[in-house]
Amino acid sequence: MKFSRQIFFFSLILHIFSAQYILAESPAFFSLDVPKFSTHSDEMDYHNFEEDERYEQVRKFVQSNNIGALKPSFNGSVVVAHHGKLIFAESYGVADRAMNKENSLYTPTQIASITKTFTGMAILWLQEKGFLDVTDPVQKHLWEFPYNNITIEQLLSHSSGLADYLKFAPKHFTLGNPMYNQDVLTQIAQHKYRLTFTPGSRFQYSNTNYAMLGLIIEKISGMSYKEFMQKYVFEPVGMQSTFVYDPLDEHKYIFHAKSYYANFSHFPNTFQDGVYADKGIFTTPSDLLKWDRVLNTEEFISKSSVDNAFTPRYSWNVSKNYGLGWRIKCYPNQQKYVYHTGWWHGYQGILARFINDDFTIIILSNRFINGISDNAELLYSGAADILEMTKLASK
Repeated sequence: MKFSRQIFFFSLILHIFSAQYILAESPAFFSLDVPKFSTHSDEMDYHNFEEDERYEQVRKFVQSNNIGALKPSFNGSVVVAHHGKLIFAESYGVADRAMNKENSLYTPTQIASITKTFTGMAILWLQEKGFLDVTDPVQKHLWEFPYNNITIEQLLSHSSGLADYLKFAPKHFTLGNPMYNQDVLTQIAQHKYRLTFTPGSRFQYSNTNYAMLGLIIEKISGMSYKEFMQKYVFEPVGMQSTFVYDPLDEHKYIFHAKSYYANFSHFPNTFQDGVYADKGIFTTPSDLLKWDRVLNTEEFISKSSVDNAFTPRYSWNVSKNYGLGWRIKCYPNQQKYVYHTGWWHGYQGILARFINDDFTIIILSNRFINGISDNAELLYSGAADILEMTKLASK
């Protein structure tokens, strides 16, 4: 009993010392100004099809070949834009079948792992402000974290070797309430799961990485992840219908799309819905296009940080590459396709950004379906032929 008390007090002292160290090393967060961006209109601006008939050709191609047209079972929205102006934007199916509410470009939908693009950019934004360095060991910011050889950058690039909490959590978390990020960290600290490889040696996608990044944002900012994102990202960008989901606060949220299996039965929450930063953001196609556009300016984050995020951490190849919060395909003709897919329950989606030609495709769905990622590349390839953009050349 005496030994247990000693361990407790030692841990408490270590926690206090760690917090004091971080505060001593970091600028005062409470004095940080909220970013001020240019006014973002809620209206979605279209290309003038009469002035350039090529855009009308692309619109017709997308209208006939997008996943909503090809698959009647598709339930969601498709947005295609060039240089930030719309070529095509259409919604299909229902947001809530019981209420007979249709999907629209302004219906909040869970974007699942597309959330990682926000978390990754938020970490790089904090680096620019001097609160962290991506080369920092995770232990500098999360004192309970049991691995001293894992860095923030390795979390960002999925090269940490951490096991995925979606696999290990069900073995140890049996409470009826939702599990949150701190619960994931507690499990890691208690069980010290074996790393799947030496940190930094290779890539392996693990949602645990981004759950830890969410905690780092909280420890540095002194506010919850959802408060931080609302104050420093969503509101400045003008994403008025975007929020971080908390299953215990569901009654507080504005109307949002429900999640469905392919047979239209409701996809219920699980205890893992409480974990955020790896997933958990609900947004609209309209708001997500605003996020796409702000990354083309330096109002939120510098071009050098964006370029860093979009730099592959592995070999220059077409498949299975990752930067800092973004999946990347790098083609031999130097076309760079930066994107992130998302899947959680019946929610699926992709934010696809073809960098060389500033061409954006957003597909969000609230009913399980296959083919969303492939459809984005199909739509770009058809548009590239018409607009004479950089091809997705495999050789």
